[in-house]
Amino acid sequence: MNDLRNASPQVKRFLAGALLNSLGGGLTLPVLVIYLNQVRGISLAAASLVLSWMAITGLVYSPIIGHLVDKFGPRRIMLVAILIEATATLLWVFVTDLRSALLVGALASLGHSAIWPPQTTMMARMVSEDFRPKFFGLQFMMLNLGLGLGGVFSSLIVNVDDPSSFTRLYVIDSITFLIYFGFILSLRGVGGRIEKTKEEIENDGGYRQIVADHKFMRLTLAKLLMITFGYASLDAGLPALLTLFGDLSVKALGPIWAVNTGVIVLGQVFVINRLEGRSRIRLLFLVSVIWTIAWLLIGFSVSLDPTATFILAAVGIGIFALGEMIWSSVGPTLTNELAPEHLRGRYNSVDGLVWVFAGAAGPAISGIMLQFELVLAWIALILVGQVFGGLLALRLKRVLTPSQDGLLDDQTLAAAEK
Repeated sequence: MNDLRNASPQVKRFLAGALLNSLGGGLTLPVLVIYLNQVRGISLAAASLVLSWMAITGLVYSPIIGHLVDKFGPRRIMLVAILIEATATLLWVFVTDLRSALLVGALASLGHSAIWPPQTTMMARMVSEDFRPKFFGLQFMMLNLGLGLGGVFSSLIVNVDDPSSFTRLYVIDSITFLIYFGFILSLRGVGGRIEKTKEEIENDGGYRQIVADHKFMRLTLAKLLMITFGYASLDAGLPALLTLFGDLSVKALGPIWAVNTGVIVLGQVFVINRLEGRSRIRLLFLVSVIWTIAWLLIGFSVSLDPTATFILAAVGIGIFALGEMIWSSVGPTLTNELAPEHLRGRYNSVDGLVWVFAGAAGPAISGIMLQFELVLAWIALILVGQVFGGLLALRLKRVLTPSQDGLLDDQTLAAAEK
């Protein structure tokens, strides 16, 4: 924690704001489908459609946001995005039917899509390259801590027989966005517009230049596979797998997810302090190995009795968290190592698109295969996709420079380990 204590006041304010904001998100994210279905009377299928609609609209927004970040600077875009998110979050209170849910969902998707690329770009510019991986890791820890605590508070507050309990959650979440707005507004002197050189203006090929960056596109494909058959499949498929095929109750899912959050919160600082000087590509491949092992355990767990299923699934989700802790530092750092300064917003926007694509593909694959009870085939597909993504990432080691790969010379590495 020495790095955090020695960080600038701006970095500390950013992390504090991120924690508070994710706390609000934890209040509402887990209950949106329940709210639309059980409180507003929208069918379960239609309520799920709202989530898919939000992912689809995000595909449209993200490229535009990346361009705006590079043109106006991340801080301005982020401030506007936070206000949009605050408004959309409050508007969920007034949703009464599918049409209004889709309209609010489109606005919420705009705010969400407009926050992440400028936030990552701003973080990359706030600190030195050496501290950047730790900054990303610490922000991920704050995100999980806030979401975990928010989920706990939400379960204590919400009651499907009391619609006002849901509206209170959305009002509180909207207020946390406004407070986060104040935190970002206070960060004077960072996240401004970068003046381009004459050469950068003349050679600015926009997204065409990004597509022509073969290193980055290969990294993007590897990430897409790993996230689709990692995060996205876990978020969408784990509850159905454990409840429908593992005979666990819905209440058992809370403690299992708590293991994931607890491992990240307790272990993130320990992990990121041991990544410095290591090959980022090999670490990305290690994430693939870790997630493959985690999915093997989770998949095997449903063949056991419910008690063993619970224990093995909790162990699997804990192992998965170890991969998440490595990914949170390595994934965005690699993107920002490859990104030219004048295109950093668009590079991070493409990185965000990976999450949107995976967020749409993962649930679709999981839902269809589990609906037809193709459990073994689903687990096998996840394992193959995960391993293939890891191998694609590993092949990048031959084309990255030592600096991009995060390698230090022996003397510097020895000093970093002390």
